[in-house]
Amino acid sequence: MVVRQHNTVRSKRLKWLSYVLGGGAISLVLAVVGLWLASPVLTYKGVPLNILFKFLADSKARHAYFSHNKEALHGRLQEMGVEEEIKAYYRPQIQNEQALDRHIHQLMYDNTGYVGKAYTVDAQGLLVSRSSTPSEFQQWFALAHKLDLVTSYKVENNEVIVTTPKGTLIPFSVIANLYSISDLEKWLALQR
Repeated sequence: MVVRQHNTVRSKRLKWLSYVLGGGAISLVLAVVGLWLASPVLTYKGVPLNILFKFLADSKARHAYFSHNKEALHGRLQEMGVEEEIKAYYRPQIQNEQALDRHIHQLMYDNTGYVGKAYTVDAQGLLVSRSSTPSEFQQWFALAHKLDLVTSYKVENNEVIVTTPKGTLIPFSVIANLYSISDLEKWLALQR
């Protein structure tokens, strides 16, 4: 009688365990199916899940990402059409093609560290179109940065603003009148 009672208790425990494991397995399957069905609308760090799954399924893309090879990763993502797929996802929300392109490149930069040739990164980690900063400024900033006159810049309301080592914000239009490119080139030559 004691043996039979022990087997009954054990049997009840096993039955309870099978219900828990079975329920857990069913829940897991439902969660995966639900995630798969919702993946076109769900995003992770701004990237639609179906595109993220496509990336994770590609061994070359995974290898480039985890080995921190930004150029190879960008090339592979281009081959896979990932940028265009993400653009297609965001196009209904962002109709302006330039704003859409910047948004997609910002996502790429935030997730991979890759900066496209058409962009630079400001002090806040935001991408700024190179076309929105005059080429004269690019030359001036490179020289001023070498001379430790400025540390970073940002574009606000189509105006370039530089940051000095002390944290002072000065519009480029003002500071360029104080330090011309030719002056900066002369000072840099004297430092060598």
